[in-house]
Amino acid sequence: MSIMKALVIIEPRKAEVRDVDIPEPRDNEVLVRVRACGLCQTDRHIYEGEFLAKYPIIPGHEFSGEVIDTGKNVDMVRKGDRVVIDPNISCGRCYYCRSGMKHLCENWQGIGVTLNGGFAEYALVPQENVYIMPRDLSFEAASLTEPLACIIHGIDRIGMAIGKTIAIFGAGPIGLMFLQLLRHFGASKIVVFDINDYRLEVAKKLSADYVYNPRDIDISKAIIDEVNRYGIDIVVEASGSLEAFKQALKIVGYSGRILVFGVPPRESEVGIRLFDVYRKEISIIGSFVNPYTMYRALDILRANIISVNDIITHRVSLMEILDILKGNIPRNAIKIVSVF
Repeated sequence: MSIMKALVIIEPRKAEVRDVDIPEPRDNEVLVRVRACGLCQTDRHIYEGEFLAKYPIIPGHEFSGEVIDTGKNVDMVRKGDRVVIDPNISCGRCYYCRSGMKHLCENWQGIGVTLNGGFAEYALVPQENVYIMPRDLSFEAASLTEPLACIIHGIDRIGMAIGKTIAIFGAGPIGLMFLQLLRHFGASKIVVFDINDYRLEVAKKLSADYVYNPRDIDISKAIIDEVNRYGIDIVVEASGSLEAFKQALKIVGYSGRILVFGVPPRESEVGIRLFDVYRKEISIIGSFVNPYTMYRALDILRANIISVNDIITHRVSLMEILDILKGNIPRNAIKIVSVF
């Protein structure tokens, strides 16, 4: 059996790059030679022991590559196909799967979360989770497919954006892709908040109308005085910050919507004045993963609606990913991708 390099999180806060056996595909599985794998905040949560992972685990759920081998029953792809991976595996048998909500599967598993993922030279995936890439899309750009598919689901959840005033908390890769899509879909004003001034500069470049560092301003006052005295129609919380969610509750307008997209700490709780939710008809909406949106994400990437070069700022090795997981994050990083 051949050997490959893989980043393995042995247990929370303990990881290494090591030699492991290249897995062999079973009947319905596909062996993918990984070409690009994006680093996600979820990977950091897994490293810290703050997510749903099973250890030891090879993380990485945002990846693309080339089909190297297939099981005997695989008929959806063939050797040599350039592919991207949907990491979410549903059972197809539970109540939610049979009710059209496979992403809420009672037996949900995630490649790179509960099953080995893409921070390795090779990855094994079910054929149902493999999507053939457009020929003119690079492996690096395709590594954005999964997070972009999640964003599309989030936008589906909040509904029509045409003519709306929108605020986005967090100008990381998720917030910046939300910004570009919501602008494309007709938002009238978009406000972006982040504590990193470099990321705010990028948000301004990518068409944000207003950018603010919350450390420098009174958020509520800035919205009322400079953006819209009636408040924000749609707030996207893309940072996972409890303080950002508290601010979202303050600035959302009557009949407004708050999308909880950033992953908060599992045990976190936030006090809410229920009367405000009642009187202002505020909708607080969750969004989890990417049901039925992978093809749409590929089409959006192919149409160049997302500025990939502004999102992917660092291309690194597996050893560098390990260093970043331990907290040594490159300056001015937005999206970090391991390339093979």
